[in-house]
Amino acid sequence: MITLQGMRIIQKGYILYLTSATVEELNNWNDVDRIVPDIWKREKQDGYQRLPNMQRAMKIARYVEGRENIEETLLPTSIILNIRQTGAIEFNKFKDSDSQKTRESGTILIHDEALPFFEVDGQHRIRGLIEAYKELKQKKSENFEEIKYYPIPLTIMEGLDRPKEAIQFAVINTQQKSIDPALVLRILYKRYRDKSQQLDFFLKGGKWRFWAVEVCDQLNSDYNSPWSDKIVAPGEDRKGKVISQQNFINSLETVYRRLDDGIIKQYLPLYWKAIKNLWPECVGENASNYSLQRTNGINTFHWLFPYIYFKCFSLGNVKIPELAKCLKPINKKFDASFWERGGKAKGFTSRASQGGLVDEMIATTLPGGILKLSKMDARIKGTKEEKNWIIAKNLIPLRSYFLFNNEEVDRIQPGATGVYVIYSFTKQRFYVGRSHQQDLKSRLHNHLQNKSNEFHIFNSRLCKEPKQAHDLECALYHLLPENLKINKEHPSAFEGKECPFCLVR
Repeated sequence: MITLQGMRIIQKGYILYLTSATVEELNNWNDVDRIVPDIWKREKQDGYQRLPNMQRAMKIARYVEGRENIEETLLPTSIILNIRQTGAIEFNKFKDSDSQKTRESGTILIHDEALPFFEVDGQHRIRGLIEAYKELKQKKSENFEEIKYYPIPLTIMEGLDRPKEAIQFAVINTQQKSIDPALVLRILYKRYRDKSQQLDFFLKGGKWRFWAVEVCDQLNSDYNSPWSDKIVAPGEDRKGKVISQQNFINSLETVYRRLDDGIIKQYLPLYWKAIKNLWPECVGENASNYSLQRTNGINTFHWLFPYIYFKCFSLGNVKIPELAKCLKPINKKFDASFWERGGKAKGFTSRASQGGLVDEMIATTLPGGILKLSKMDARIKGTKEEKNWIIAKNLIPLRSYFLFNNEEVDRIQPGATGVYVIYSFTKQRFYVGRSHQQDLKSRLHNHLQNKSNEFHIFNSRLCKEPKQAHDLECALYHLLPENLKINKEHPSAFEGKECPFCLVR
C-alpha cells in the first residue's frame, strides 16, 4: 500500500488528489512497475503515448542536478497520474481539516491492487528525476540526499478509463497555450543578461535572439529612427505599430549569421536611417500603407544589410551618407511604388523569393546593374555534374558572403580541401579558386597577405576530395560572366582530367 498526505477535490463529479512524492519514491515505484506510461506499439495499438525521449529526460536530469548552472532548479508543475480502477483509493480526512463541499485534506491510501499509476503528463520529468537519482547515488555525490528527498507535486485522478485518460493527455498537450516566445526573451533578458551558459540552456543555440531584443529596443526607442514606437512588445496595444517584436527579431537571423552583436548595435540603426532618407514615403507615419516595414520588407532589408555594411566598411566609411550611397541604385529600381501595400512586394513572402529579391537588389550595385549567370547546358541535366553546377551556383550570391579577414578564415577547418569565391568592391570583380597543393585555409591566408590584389568578402565550401574542388572551380568559372571575373584563365586540369563543363559545350 502507498500512503500519502494531501487534498481531495471534486471537479464535475471526478475525484482528484493533490499530493506529492519524493524522487526516491518515484524511483521505487518505477522499479516495480507501479508507475507506467501507456505507450503505443505495433502490437499494442490502443496505447496513446510515444516512447519517452531519453535526451529530453537527461536534460531534465542535468537541470535538477544543477549542471546547467540555473540557480532556481524548481519543478513546480504537477505530474498527472491516473488510477483506472474506481474506489481503489481510501481517503481519511484529518479531524481538524477545514473541509469544504468540494475540498478537504487528509491521508490518501492507495491499495496495491489498484496500481499501476498511468502517467498522463510528466513522463519526461519522471525519467529525468530517476536518472538524476541513480547517477548521484552511483557517484556517492554529496548532492544525493538533496535529490533523494526532492518533493514532486502530483495530481492523481481516479476512475478514468483508457479513452478518457487519452483525451486528458491530448487536451494537456494540444490545448494549453504556450508562453509567448517574445515574452520568454524579455524574461531571459532581465534575468540572465550576463550568463552565457544559462542562455544556451533556454534558447537551445539561438542565443543571438537574446541580443536581438536589445537591438529591437534600441530602434524602437530612438526618436530619429523609422522604427520609433513601431514595434509591438509583448502585451502592448498594436495600435499605431507595424510589426511584432517576435517577427522583427526573427528577421535578424540572417544578420547575426554574419555580423557580431557589437557591429549590429552600432550600424543597423544607421542603416535604417539611410533607408528612411531614401524611402521616406514608406516608413514612419506612412508605414501602414507600405510593406517595407512589414515582414517581407524587413526580412529583405535585413538580409541585405551585411552586404551593404561590408561594402561601406571595405571602402573606408560606414556612415549614413555612405550607406545611402550604396543603397541608391537599389532605391532607383525598387522605389516606393514597389513597396506599396498590394503592389509588387506582396509576391515576396517565402524565404526563397526574398533571397532572390536580395540578389536582384545587390545586382543593381554591380557593373551593368545585373548579374547574369550562364545557364546550365541541357546535356548536364541528369548527370553527376548537375549537382556540382547547382552547388557552385549557390556559392555566387553575395548575400551569403563573409568579411574576408583573418578571423573569418581562421574558422575554416585546418587541412580541409575546398573551393572559394572572393570579391573585390574596388575592382567590382570575382576571383574563384580552389585549394590545390595547400589546404583551403592556407590558400585563403595567402590571398590575405597579397595586398596587390586586395579582396573584401568571400564564400567557400569544403569538399570531400580534390576532384570535387576542381569540378566546382570549373563550374564557377563557367557560371560567371567575363566582365565580372578577375582570373580569366580557365582552371588547370586535375590529374589529367579535363573540365567536365567544357566537354559538353
